[in-house]
Amino acid sequence: MSEIVENIENEDDLFKRVPLNETESEHIAAEPYSYWKSVFRVFIRKPSAIISTTLLILMILGIIIIPLFCPEGWTDHLSPVVFNMKNIAPNSEHWWGTDTLGRDLFFLCWQGLGKSMYLAIISSLIVLVIGTFIGLVWGYFKKLDPLFIEIYNLIVNIPSLLIYMLLSSVFISAFPTMPAEVRLIIALTITGWIGLARFIRNQVLIIENREYNIASKTLGTPPLRIMFKNFLPFLLAIIITEFSLEIPGMISSEVSMSYFGVGLPSGTVSIGAVLDRGRAQFMTYPWQLLAPSGILALVIFIFYLLGLAFSDALDPKKHR
Repeated sequence: MSEIVENIENEDDLFKRVPLNETESEHIAAEPYSYWKSVFRVFIRKPSAIISTTLLILMILGIIIIPLFCPEGWTDHLSPVVFNMKNIAPNSEHWWGTDTLGRDLFFLCWQGLGKSMYLAIISSLIVLVIGTFIGLVWGYFKKLDPLFIEIYNLIVNIPSLLIYMLLSSVFISAFPTMPAEVRLIIALTITGWIGLARFIRNQVLIIENREYNIASKTLGTPPLRIMFKNFLPFLLAIIITEFSLEIPGMISSEVSMSYFGVGLPSGTVSIGAVLDRGRAQFMTYPWQLLAPSGILALVIFIFYLLGLAFSDALDPKKHR
């Protein structure tokens, strides 16, 4: 050991000076983690996600493109073209047959699907915004809990369809000049937010005592900032999943209301109105009910599959 030490002339022989490079010192070798990129990678690996997304894109293209190729008068019950086209069975010219008004069901269903999807998306967005906001307030302010619990118990103990029908009937009597679409959206959303609000409230109660939320309260952060900066980002994945599952529910509600005569008028081109007219003719002309029922089943299947895929992909346990 003494011989090795004697061979070292000075301490510079023990160490080698490395030049400082500030650019390299700030460089992170590992790839930055992005939650949404990870969600996308998990999502596209799932067969159910690929199938549902492909079907959704094809359905949207069908809603946009197919009605453009409809011959003039085939979906208008006031047109003289349809007088000799009533109750025609499916054939090479009318793929899904015609209804009792003589309208071609293939083009009619795709045109009606566009109307129903529009109403369902608007209604779901309204429910999403109201339900999320009230759920955040409900979960953060404990003093409001008794009030909202009573409202929740009052609403959920009455079948939702009965509430929608009652509200729609009231609006028809009180506001006869109100557009049917506006009346339907109000009826579907005026109480539809309560279920989502309670779900958000429960999620807020789970995460409110985490360290970063306690630190925010200790520092005097305003409640709205805590709700929208701390709670909302954590709940965003759940909210997206709930939205994807809300749309087919709204379409089904519109169909049910039309079935009982309190939805859109029978002359309106929507899936609910077409189903309502086909129901009365099912025993004689079954295709008039089967065609719109098939479209409705496809929509529910697509969004249900999409919601499950989103729910799985947004699960933090699936990511590193």
